[in-house]
Amino acid sequence: MISYCIASFRPKYSRLLIEDLIRKTTAPFEILLWLNVDDADYDSFLDEQIARGLPIRIIGKAPENIGMRAYPLLFEQARHDLIVQIDDDVIAVSRNIAEQAHEIFCKFPQVKQLVADVWQDEFTTGARPPMPAYRTYNAAYGLYDGPIDGWFSVFHRSVLPLIERNVSEYLPLGGLLRNRLRAKGSLGLLCTRFKVFHVIGPHYASYFEMLDFEIEKYRRLGRMDIVEWYETARSSLPSKKELESHVSGILAALA
Repeated sequence: MISYCIASFRPKYSRLLIEDLIRKTTAPFEILLWLNVDDADYDSFLDEQIARGLPIRIIGKAPENIGMRAYPLLFEQARHDLIVQIDDDVIAVSRNIAEQAHEIFCKFPQVKQLVADVWQDEFTTGARPPMPAYRTYNAAYGLYDGPIDGWFSVFHRSVLPLIERNVSEYLPLGGLLRNRLRAKGSLGLLCTRFKVFHVIGPHYASYFEMLDFEIEKYRRLGRMDIVEWYETARSSLPSKKELESHVSGILAALA
């Protein structure tokens, strides 16, 4: 029923995500991976899961990070009607996402893309703008029209023709698809019925010992505004113990 597509660049996050998807998905599923990293421990973890009979397929591997270019390659191999583009810094999800997305797609045929809500607190926005940026489409189903991207984007496979194979490394594919759907008379919407923990911001990056990694990534991208934000935050980050309490609370809320 649902094909999860992940371009893995950060093994620490990807492993947490894969474990969470396996634990919480109650519909038929598959996990399709493109590996943008060479990590022996991560490879062993994946081999163990595959040996257990879990539906994980490694579609390809590149010596460098090809970023968003991996996703059309993953989508082409997806077998199910629901296809999910997931950023590999999403590490936890709520339950019954496949069932809820299927229900909404059936109820609202105009809707072809659903982007999960994100956990937000004093330490992270999850990359989603505040709710005043959104217009209510259907409150009962948690559907809102506004800025979306591909942190966890569920779409119906009928939209595949709108996604070309050759895309740029950091293309905002979720937002691009939303715009293309709108031009065709269809919709891509935020769905607050399901939620994910998207590790955005220096606080949670530091908790997962990924702060330096993220700073260097943004430096390569020329996002010096984010580099400055992350670097400036170093001197005032909460203790590991305090952050652990927050992370434990998030994971419990999504359990």
